[in-house]
Amino acid sequence: MKRTIVNLVSEQTTPNFLFIKEMIQTGDKLLFISSQKFSERIEWIIKSLGYANCSINRIILPDGVEEKWMQMIELIKCNLSRDENYTVNLTCGTKYMISAVPKAFDGFNATFYYIPFPKNTILKIGDDTCKMINYRMSVMEYFNCNNTSIPNQKGISKNEAYTKVFLKFFLEGTNEFFDIIEKLRVYRDKNIEDLEKVENEGIPKIKQNAKVYPPVLGLVKFLKQIHFPMQTTGKLTKYEIQFLTGGWFEEYVFSLIKNIVQPQDIALGVGLPISDNRAVTNRDLDVVFTFENKLFVIECKTGIDKESIFNETVYKAAALKNERLGKLSAYTSVFSLSGVNEQFKDIAKAMNITYYDRSFFDNEEKISSIISDINKNAKG
Repeated sequence: MKRTIVNLVSEQTTPNFLFIKEMIQTGDKLLFISSQKFSERIEWIIKSLGYANCSINRIILPDGVEEKWMQMIELIKCNLSRDENYTVNLTCGTKYMISAVPKAFDGFNATFYYIPFPKNTILKIGDDTCKMINYRMSVMEYFNCNNTSIPNQKGISKNEAYTKVFLKFFLEGTNEFFDIIEKLRVYRDKNIEDLEKVENEGIPKIKQNAKVYPPVLGLVKFLKQIHFPMQTTGKLTKYEIQFLTGGWFEEYVFSLIKNIVQPQDIALGVGLPISDNRAVTNRDLDVVFTFENKLFVIECKTGIDKESIFNETVYKAAALKNERLGKLSAYTSVFSLSGVNEQFKDIAKAMNITYYDRSFFDNEEKISSIISDINKNAKG
């Protein structure tokens, strides 16, 4: 007997995706049941699955029908066949729809299942059968499930060992060290072709560009002291400047998570297109990874001592999480090298974001506690 995997579709799409990935066998067909309101999400799931040769059918309930018991049952029933064996996932859909669907399948060959998401298990309704979900989502699959494209990602620019060296320089940095880094920020979008000239003179203001490029006194000596591995002697690319002025911390965190947590997938500098009703701009998520089918997002900041900058960071993270990443399983953290600030910690907590300050990165035990928190969220 032919088999059809059935999914009710509503706000959350991840349980649908995981159920199909775990249960599908060669030759199976897919059937999605959705209200008109959430019908678009069916296409998100299909895009994430990427199945080219799979028969896919849809039952779309017209507006209001998902609240009319008999109409809903009859509409579903007339699209079913007694020649099919139905494997039905009741995890999603409205509560009313979840109650009505088993009635619609009365008299048909149907077995019902439920995922207590975010747990990675599938429960068979009617007995104590529990199946583990072995499939693990990639970052791209998670984003596709939430209708979010990833137009670009960053790559690692320096080796992992050097980011650890730079962390030590940063934690032990003098005022002169931080002064040079601060002055370099204005050069983040510009290549420095002559280090000695910039050190002594800066770059004169260009007429069509209002930016001022001041001298960076002690720059050459600074680069030697930190053993900075330049691509070209006497020059700095804008990407190297971006590394020096904060990118190094993103790369450090990326390597830390990749090596110790060992997630299923991880990405650095994920650019998301965000619309504010005026224009579409890209906002970078510093480190993104999937672990145990949960999505984790880390914002990395070398310094956010000012409350206004901190609030901007936290509100941005919260907005991206709630509007673009799905509210159920996106765990967001801010990693900062600013000093201990209980107020910052409380603000972040109120917005369901975890804040880790400088004290967590100069102490091996505290770094271990970050990893423990990630494991707890992933497996809880």
